[in-house]
Amino acid sequence: MEKAKSISAPKFRGSHISILGNKLKLNGLKPTGTVSTVLYETDYSKFTLLEQNRTIDDRAVNDLVVSIKKKGQLQPLIVNDIYQVIDGQHRLKACEILGVPVSYLVSNKATIKDVVLINNTQRSWKMLDYLKTFSHKSHSNYEEYVKIRAFIEQHGLIFGIALDLLSAGSYGKGGRDSWGGNAFKAGTFKIKNLEQAQRWAGQLMKIKAFAPHLVRILKFCIGFRKVQKLDNFSLNTCYEQIEKNIRKFDRCLNQEDWDEAMVRAYNYNLRKKQKRISIKKEGF
Repeated sequence: MEKAKSISAPKFRGSHISILGNKLKLNGLKPTGTVSTVLYETDYSKFTLLEQNRTIDDRAVNDLVVSIKKKGQLQPLIVNDIYQVIDGQHRLKACEILGVPVSYLVSNKATIKDVVLINNTQRSWKMLDYLKTFSHKSHSNYEEYVKIRAFIEQHGLIFGIALDLLSAGSYGKGGRDSWGGNAFKAGTFKIKNLEQAQRWAGQLMKIKAFAPHLVRILKFCIGFRKVQKLDNFSLNTCYEQIEKNIRKFDRCLNQEDWDEAMVRAYNYNLRKKQKRISIKKEGF
């Protein structure tokens, strides 16, 4: 077995380094030490929110309320020496709602410029990040996420479309998150019918041959999946009609537009022996 290569720490040029606003001499600095102690406070009025900071997102606060109630505050606030909140204004509000002590660190002389720097260097999680995390064996639902990863790799679908096929639109009761994005990010996503999803994906790949732009649009794919429940539906007819009538989808905006366009494209100039479909069906 090849030995792992050791990586030496880079040498810092200069005689001092700043940690949380405290300047430390590099000469003689110990490998491990303490710069600032994590403090806690129950008097929330001690802290000041910077007026020039971003507006507080109530949804983010509510999510933190749930998290802190369950697991406690996982990350302390960062405040400057006059207790202006540099990082963690949502955590502060959540702790205040719960009436629990808020933990914090002091970073001397930090300003709004540091707020901007912190926010701009924090990368939000992407769907691939959630997929990697929840595919790990340590996660209770990891087997579902392993199947999701294999499904996406096999068909090359974007996440929203893949999840819609795998869930058959069962999340969100037909609402904006019917494809299950929130459940996916929470680690609780469940596949409804993998074999059926594989069939739908194969059908979309056939449409991709003549209308690649459409199979990258979630609302189109949802409409295509839904229209198959209608009486008199024929898959081969659907392929033919979509290819002939692609322009019927040009001005679609919301899901209802895409559903109606799907039916219009299917019915347009049908041959006499071919039966029309109607969108007037319960549960469509």
